[in-house]
Amino acid sequence: MTLPDLRTAGRVAVSLVLLGAVVATVGVETVLEGLAELRPTALGAALGLAVLNVAISAYKWGLLLRIKGIDLPFRTLLAYYYVGQFFNAFLPTTVGGDGVRVYSLHAHHDAGPDAVSSVVMERLTGLLTVLAIGGVATAVVADRLPPVVSGTVLLALPAGAAVAGVLFTRTGRGVLERTLFRVSRFDLGDRLAGVYDAIHDYRGAGRALVPVVVLSLVFRLVLVVNNYVVAVGLGMEVSFVYFLAFVPLVELLLFVPVSIQGFGVRETAYVYLFGAVGAPAGAALTLGIAMQLVLGVFNNLLGGLVYLRGSYSR
Repeated sequence: MTLPDLRTAGRVAVSLVLLGAVVATVGVETVLEGLAELRPTALGAALGLAVLNVAISAYKWGLLLRIKGIDLPFRTLLAYYYVGQFFNAFLPTTVGGDGVRVYSLHAHHDAGPDAVSSVVMERLTGLLTVLAIGGVATAVVADRLPPVVSGTVLLALPAGAAVAGVLFTRTGRGVLERTLFRVSRFDLGDRLAGVYDAIHDYRGAGRALVPVVVLSLVFRLVLVVNNYVVAVGLGMEVSFVYFLAFVPLVELLLFVPVSIQGFGVRETAYVYLFGAVGAPAGAALTLGIAMQLVLGVFNNLLGGLVYLRGSYSR
């Protein structure tokens, strides 16, 4: 078995262990009963919000590409985004499909480093808005949260600022020139320098980045609302402000490549976080599984349909 195969097997094992442990603690019957009691209107609204957020992401991506002089139809960008969602089902993290989007741009539109930089900027603006929303909400309810939760958010804030600093300051450029840009194997250093320059060019975009940031905030708020709608549909009684704090934090955890598409991580985190503010473990676990189905499986299936049609390359 090759090293990549071992890593994938390890991530599958992590997902199975985490999901199995939390389900065993709560009980399969409790989860099935909770899913059966989910109001159809709440489920329909959640699916609609999931589609809306993919559309928002595709449109935001288009704005970033337009700054680089690449103007593609929204329909094409939406198709690329959904194909990326499809391949997320087979890749270890929730951002694995980004590589598919980069490949699509490069292969069909000769985008070069701009393909990578647009996707990186899309994720970076998303990361910063996650930290902003989660940080403000955590500050509001910090006295009612476990110290490990508020501490994690407080540690993530400077980490996000550090990432932005590396990408957009001269000091950051100097660090990369002394390290990664010197890697000569496979011309990796030169390739990374080209991508870095393409990302750094966004610093001069000025007002053109304002709608990108606004859409990033809208995306995150829609995601939080989506979780809240499903929670209400399950009969959970948890204040909306906790969703503003917890959902961004879980999204950060899903960036860490320890599981397959976040399975097990989301569910375990929901049980711990919402349980800390009084939600029953069964309801919190059911919420996590329901959101995994809505945000993961549902979007994977839609992406698979787009991929099978084969029209996404045009």
